[in-house]
Amino acid sequence: MENSVSILDSKIAELISIGASIGGNCLPCLRYHFAEALKIGCTISEIEESIKLGKMVKERPINDIYKLAEDLINREKERN
Repeated sequence: MENSVSILDSKIAELISIGASIGGNCLPCLRYHFAEALKIGCTISEIEESIKLGKMVKERPINDIYKLAEDLINREKERN
């Protein structure tokens, strides 16, 4: 977040960016923000937590669509 004013400190901003990189499937973004997070003093534990949260956000829609597909199949089976 060079040359910008933010109410977030740089560690929080980088950790959020790591989670967003996971959610957005952005490999170069993840590489960049991972390196930046380490450079400014984020711990591996903090980075792991950000990755975990990004994965949770990313997995939610896919789990929901799988559940809906399963429900639709099961409803149709019950009707027949």
